[in-house]
Amino acid sequence: MDVTIISKRYAQALFDLALEMSRLERISDDVKLIQEVIAENPQLRRLLKSPVIPDGKKSSILKAVFGRHIDELTIRFLLLIIRKEREVYLKEITDAFVIIYKKHHNIVTVKLTTPVAFDEKTRKDLLDMLHRDLHQKIELIEVIDPNMIGGFIITLDDKKYDASIRRQFDRLYKSFEENLYVRGF
Repeated sequence: MDVTIISKRYAQALFDLALEMSRLERISDDVKLIQEVIAENPQLRRLLKSPVIPDGKKSSILKAVFGRHIDELTIRFLLLIIRKEREVYLKEITDAFVIIYKKHHNIVTVKLTTPVAFDEKTRKDLLDMLHRDLHQKIELIEVIDPNMIGGFIITLDDKKYDASIRRQFDRLYKSFEENLYVRGF
């Protein structure tokens, strides 16, 4: 079965159950914690992907790592994933859960790449403009790229608005390549 289908189904099941039990915010926080722990611990990622380590051992390790920090529903969900031998997809499942959660709350993630950090007024103006145009809550991820000459790049879902100086140089270069001037003499 396709990883995307598996991750969406498990994420949707967790989301629906959390919503039904009125624990959506708590479960969302748990999922973010799980994502952080998995991202920061390559040993845990290897443990989850290892076919040699028995399910009971994986379950006891996850209980020990997350037991006191996350909701009982989330623990039971993790144990279910292990029992169904889907623990190798835990990262993808948590990513899919976050996407479903954001869609439910009408949140869109916008990535802003600039050579230097925006000041507060410029950032607020940008967020206001995006909110006005998109009619959604904006989650802004700012990336500082010191290799950029100037300008900015906004990435939203699969769309990209490139207002960087590099892009303008590229367009200018292409226009020079076309060279519409033809010698007549």
